Amino acid sequence: MKSKIVLTTFLGLLVLVLIFLNMRAILRPTKYQEVYQERCELNENRLTAITLLQELYHERNHYYASSIDTLIDFYENGELISINSKDNPPKDSVNDEKFMERFMNMTMKQREESGYVIFDTTRTTVKARMESELAEKNAKKEGNLITMKDFYNIPYTNQKYKIETSAADSITTKFAIYVPIETLMVNFEQSLPKSKISKLIYGGMEDVYNPAIKEKNMKDTREIRNFTGLQLGDTIVNSLEITPYGASK
Repeated sequence: MKSKIVLTTFLGLLVLVLIFLNMRAILRPTKYQEVYQERCELNENRLTAITLLQELYHERNHYYASSIDTLIDFYENGELISINSKDNPPKDSVNDEKFMERFMNMTMKQREESGYVIFDTTRTTVKARMESELAEKNAKKEGNLITMKDFYNIPYTNQKYKIETSAADSITTKFAIYVPIETLMVNFEQSLPKSKISKLIYGGMEDVYNPAIKEKNMKDTREIRNFTGLQLGDTIVNSLEITPYGASK
């Protein structure tokens, strides 16, 4: 009788262990994918904000900012100036067909020299322009909205994005930002549940992105083999698109 109780208890514990291992085998790959997608979206949102800011910087200065600190200062303190022109022929000449024919054949420079053009200068802060740009982007967006909060930091780190620039020719510049997979998924444990049961299920998952010990712990490597880093722009092809790059090893 006693041996039967012992056997039953043993089998019950074995079943529980198997259930736990089965749950672990199912939940860990799902959690990797969930965290990866979350990290990608967070980075893509910030890189989109940087793209818009770089375009405004280029509009103002005719080249791209070479450092994130330059962009931060531009966002906080910069302004954009737009100059609009409007034709202004003399009011008493509007019905003068000969004058209007001559006026229509004038170049812009000739109209300016004759005082037949009015210029209107408008100043807008970069912050106000970015608010407008993001409102337009977010109106078409699903998921988390793009904001300017900490736009310069890689999520889950205190590390700023590094901008790489190169000259396309003697006049234009290109820029790129690279977020390797290890940087994308750094401090992985911060994205995991904190309960004791969760730690049993998800414990050690961060090891595959820990450069100090990842080579010693390869059990989850297969789950992340298709994950890639992100790239904004490209100093070779001068693209401002956000694309995946570099397969994980």
